[in-house]
Amino acid sequence: MRFQYFKIPSADPSRKWISRPLIPIRVIGPKGIWEGYGLIDSGADRSLFNTEIAEEIGLRLTNSQTENFFGIEGDRLKANLHEIRLQILGVDKEVEILAGFVDSPGVGAILGQDGFFDAFRIKFEKDHGIVEITPVKK
Repeated sequence: MRFQYFKIPSADPSRKWISRPLIPIRVIGPKGIWEGYGLIDSGADRSLFNTEIAEEIGLRLTNSQTENFFGIEGDRLKANLHEIRLQILGVDKEVEILAGFVDSPGVGAILGQDGFFDAFRIKFEKDHGIVEITPVKK
């Protein structure tokens, strides 16, 4: 399936808009579903989601395994890990991945290497403004 890159205004109005590979996703938990857009990030080791999404899908983050993540500025984020089911809207395949949940305004939904990139072949064509995603047959 092919998705258009999203054009997002730069924080500095004098600069050009930024194109990002955001795709529509569904995150399925024990008590709910969240639908929104996830940023495909080939530089992220693991998929990360904001804790508000965990609350919406009914995950209990207390007593879960944790993992530390480091951002580009060296900031350390402590993430609570949980298995979730994830689906790209428009693609029949649903995958189960281990994802981190962080309480950070800078993290919405980031789709990273472990789990997500294992389940899908991802072809970035930024020069055409397209990202193509194909489920991997295992």
